[in-house]
Amino acid sequence: MLSDGFVHFVEYELQVIALAWLFVLYAIKILQLLRLPMLREKGPGKGSAVSGALRSYANIFLPWSMESSKKHFWRWVEFGAYHVGAGIAILNTFTSPFAPGMMTQPVRWAFAILIAPALLLGLVKLARRITRPEMRLISTPDDYFSLASVELFFFSAIMALLLNTPLWRTVYFLITAGFLFYVPFSKISHYVYFFFAATITGGRYGWRGVRPPAREVK
Repeated sequence: MLSDGFVHFVEYELQVIALAWLFVLYAIKILQLLRLPMLREKGPGKGSAVSGALRSYANIFLPWSMESSKKHFWRWVEFGAYHVGAGIAILNTFTSPFAPGMMTQPVRWAFAILIAPALLLGLVKLARRITRPEMRLISTPDDYFSLASVELFFFSAIMALLLNTPLWRTVYFLITAGFLFYVPFSKISHYVYFFFAATITGGRYGWRGVRPPAREVK
């Protein structure tokens, strides 16, 4: 039987340690990226770099703005549902231990319902990588491990939210801590690179008047 002291340590102290580790490694990673040479456009500006960068961020919410999502709308819905579920599961790692008063039964059920589609879509993603030859060709062990570990994270989050027992809370936060220690070394770190790519590439296209088209810039 789990002691109250161990459950408290897993939910609080261990999470603080894991978050501090994540913060330090990401700070180092971001500093390394900022030290890379950032080539600037030398040609005359035909549009707005700021508008281009903002459009790059907005593309996530505008499926008609990208050919891939325009032709495959379901993939955009899949992307949205998966990342909403991931965001809620991450949010719960803060609200459950540090704001328990807001985690009423309706809130816990709402969180679980939002995470559930992400769990199912994660299984689809994993099956796609295993069964499709073109996906297997470009996949690495980290791809499979990352997807599988995220699935465990989602599943334990749902169980902890629905049952709210010391056992499932402990399992959930142990997996969360392990996840936080592992993430900086995995491809899950892609979300850090996204901000650099959206800002730099979007800014360049905006400066050239390509995205958004110069006539749209006011």
